[in-house]
Amino acid sequence: MRLAKHILLLLCLALPSVHCGGGREGPDAMASMKKNKVVRIATDAVNLPFAFGSGTGVQGLDVDIGAEIAKDLGYEPKWIKSPYERLFDLLANGEVELIISTISITPDRKKDFAFSEPYFETGNTIARRKDNEAIKDLNSLSGKKVGVQSSSTGHKFMESRAGSMKVTVAKFSTLDDALGALNRTEIDAVVGDEHILTYSIYKSYANLMTLGVRLTEEHYGVVVRKNEKQLLASVNATIERLKKSGELEVLRKKWFQDVMERVAKQRDDLQRNEIIKKGPKTVAFNFVKVSGNFPMDRLDGYQLTLVGPNGKFTSGPILTNGSRGSCKFSTPVPPGEYSLNMSILKLNTTIKIPKIAASSVTFDMKIAADKVDISQR
Repeated sequence: MRLAKHILLLLCLALPSVHCGGGREGPDAMASMKKNKVVRIATDAVNLPFAFGSGTGVQGLDVDIGAEIAKDLGYEPKWIKSPYERLFDLLANGEVELIISTISITPDRKKDFAFSEPYFETGNTIARRKDNEAIKDLNSLSGKKVGVQSSSTGHKFMESRAGSMKVTVAKFSTLDDALGALNRTEIDAVVGDEHILTYSIYKSYANLMTLGVRLTEEHYGVVVRKNEKQLLASVNATIERLKKSGELEVLRKKWFQDVMERVAKQRDDLQRNEIIKKGPKTVAFNFVKVSGNFPMDRLDGYQLTLVGPNGKFTSGPILTNGSRGSCKFSTPVPPGEYSLNMSILKLNTTIKIPKIAASSVTFDMKIAADKVDISQR
C-alpha cells in the first residue's frame, strides 16, 4: 500500500496537468495570456489573402480578425506560423490560445475542439487548366489525377469518392503547390477552397480557372480548446461586433476587392467562348415569297432577334429584292434553342442553332398566304 501511494505521488509530480483527484486540467488560456501579456495565435500563413507571410510577420483577412479579437481581450497578438498539420497539436499542447487559419467547422473537428461562430462562408470547388474543357463538374473528374491540400476538407471529400470515381488523389502541403502542379500539367485538376483557389489563380496563374461550382458548403471559425468557455465567449463577441458594424464586410472588400466578381465575369466569358466555338460563325436567313399578297418591301430594315439561355442576338437589317430577301447575324450565335418572334409576319416560333463547326448556317423562310415555313439548309 505504501509503495502504491509512493508511485501515485511520483506520477502527480511528473505530470502536472493531471489532477490527483482524478480530473484533467488542460492548459488555461486566460492564465497564459495574463502571464505572457500576448494572445498567441497559430496560423498556416500560405493561404492568400487570409493569412500569408509578410517579412517576418503575417497579414491577411484572418490576421485582421485576430487583431480585433486580441484588442477586445486587451492583449497584443503574437502570430505563430506553423504547417497546417501541426496547428491542432499546438493548441492542444497549450503552445497557443487560438487557431485562425481558414479552418472549416466540421463535426469531426468539433469532437475535440470548440469553434467560434462562423466568420466566413465558403466551400470547395474545382480548378482546371483553361484548355481542358473536358473537366466541367465533379463527374468529369472520374479517372483523373486530382490535387488536394493534405488533411483539408477538400482532401477528405475527394478521398471519400476516390474508389467509386476511380480518382487518383495527389496530396500537397498547400493549395498553391497543387496549383503549380496543375499549371505544369502534372495533374488534371485541383479540389480546394473556392476563395483561396480563385484568388491565387487570379494573382498568379493565367492558364488556370475555377469552375464556379461548389462541391461543399462550409464556414470558417476560430478554434479554441473545449474547456475555454470564457475565451470562446470573448471571440464570439468580437465576431458579432464585426458583423453588426459592417467591419467584417469592409475587411472582406479590403483583401478581396472585386476579385471574385472579376473572375466570375472572366469565367462566364470563357465558357461562352467555348460554347461559341462549337457552333457556326455566322447565321443567315433567306426569305422568299411563294404565294400570297404580302409586300416583301415591308421587311426592308427589319431585324431578327433570337432570345435564348445563351443571350439575346440581333441580326443586321433585312434587305429585299422583289420576292426575295436576306439578313445575317454578324456575331456568332452559340448553339442552342432560341425563340424568334416576327410580329410583322405574325410568327412566333423556335429556332435551333446546331452544334457544328461550320463557317455558316443558313435558314430558308418561305412566306405563303396562310403560313411561314422555316427550314435549315
